[in-house]
Order: sequence, then C-alpha cells, then structure tokens
Amino acid sequence: MSKRRRKVLPQEPVRCQIETLSHDGRGIARAEGKTQFVDGALPGEAVMAKMVSTRSRFDELRTLEVLESAPDRQTPPCEFADLCGGCSLQHMSADAQIRFKENTLKEHFAHFGGIEPEQWIEPMRSPDSLGYRRKARLGVRFVKARDSVLVGFREKRNSFLTDINRCAVLDPRIGDRIQPLRDLIQSMKAFDRIAQVEVACGDDTAAMVFRNMDELVPEDHQKLVDFGQAHDLHIYLQPKGPDTVHRIWPASAGRDDERLTYRMDAFDLQMQFHPMDFTQVNAGINRSMVQRAVDWLDVQPGERVL
Repeated sequence: MSKRRRKVLPQEPVRCQIETLSHDGRGIARAEGKTQFVDGALPGEAVMAKMVSTRSRFDELRTLEVLESAPDRQTPPCEFADLCGGCSLQHMSADAQIRFKENTLKEHFAHFGGIEPEQWIEPMRSPDSLGYRRKARLGVRFVKARDSVLVGFREKRNSFLTDINRCAVLDPRIGDRIQPLRDLIQSMKAFDRIAQVEVACGDDTAAMVFRNMDELVPEDHQKLVDFGQAHDLHIYLQPKGPDTVHRIWPASAGRDDERLTYRMDAFDLQMQFHPMDFTQVNAGINRSMVQRAVDWLDVQPGERVL
C-alpha cells in the first residue's frame, strides 16, 4: 500500500481580512468560501499570513505581517509569544482579552446549554498581567541535533518544545530561572532522562518537582541540591507515579513537612498545599474569588464557611 502523500503547501504569503475570533483566539477570515484560522491576528485587521496546514473545510495560517492594525493590538511583552504555546493572546490588550473571554463564555452558555443568564457579574481583574502564574508543567527534552536541553512549553500547534530562556508570565522565582534550569539539566548525567519539571509557588517558597525516569547517581542528586540552595528553591523528585514525589532539599521530615503555603489575610488563614496539588495559578484572583464567594453567602455571626 502506497503512503498517502503530504499536501504541498503554498509558499507565498496570502492576504487575510480578519472578521472575528475563534474560541481559541485565532483570527477568522474567509477565502473562496473556505474558512481560514489565522494565528496572531485580530478582528478588523488585514494581515499577510503563511499557510501552515490545509484541510478540506478550513486552512490554518500564521501571521507574518500586520497591514492594517486593530485598536486592541499591542506589542507582546514576551519575546517568545509568536512561537510559544504557553500564551496565545499576548498581542491583544488586557481589556480586549477579558472581553474576548467573557464573550466566549456567553457563546458557550448559549450554544451548548441553551442558557441566557439574567445578570453577568463584572469580570475580576488581576493586578498583574505578568509574573502571576504560580503553577505550571514544564516540558524537558534533549535535542540531539542541537546537543542541547530545552525546558519550557510546546510550540503553538506543535509537539516541539519552544527554545526559551525565561518566561514573563511565570512567577519570577521560576520564570527567571529557565536558563539556569536548562544549564543544570544539561550538566547532569541523566540529561536525557528528565521528562518534565512541575513547578509550584507559595507565598514564601517556590518548588520544582523533577520527573526522573531513572534513579539518579549521587553526583546528579547533589547538583539538584546545590541548585535548590543557590536559587532558594525546594527540590523534589518523582521517580514514578505522583505518590512517589519526595523532597530532597531541604531535607524532609515527612510529607506534611513538604507543603507550601499561601495566606488569606482577610480571614486570618494560612492554607497548606503540596506542589502536586491543584491550586489556582493566579494567587491574587484566587483571593478575590474566595472573598466574593463569602460575600455572596452573606455569612452571619457564628456561621462557618468550608
């Protein structure tokens, strides 16, 4: 049986007039009755775009040049935004991003649930547009052709890892240490046996959980400890499933000792969580959500909220 031939894509850029946005933030244009999904384009814009894939019903393209710019366009604050799949809307102003997400939610309520809420609450806004993300899973891959270790997020609509040395959206305790983390793994004997690094930040402590596919030699173990000491990070290993996660720096006195914390000052609470637990990625928004929920409950004296 002969192999199916891959379609040869046009190499010449094409002009696209963007009408609206898809639910995942891509610009939508039309050409000869066919839908075009254009990465990096906004409604009302005219762009030159390159074809990256074609299907019977739609094409996928990537913006190369903006010919006519929309008012909501901004220069992405991250130099890797055009390629990295960790963010998809950095070319859109913060206000426009909130409007887009709100409208997408409304459309999903109507389309999938047939629901039209009587009242929409004003969206919560983060005080920080950068450096707020406290939880992430970073891919790790040794690229033989480059003789280099990459650490980060996948490229947009691709399985390759993006070649980054920092991340502006991650908490700086993690985002500013991507390059040192790459250098660390590159220096280890197990440079090609670290599958991923789970990162989590509490108010006072940041943690990295290394998914080691093989048992580490003492030299690699010590390098991780030294890295934690040098960068004020808690270091964990995960040799197998989630239940095997354990801290190697600082020395652990048991799982209860391995938890991070964040404060809820409005309620005089300190919450504990393990680096592998689910937590909201944005601490400021999380506090606002809890406060709003308590306000809506109209808690009376003597009542408790779980």
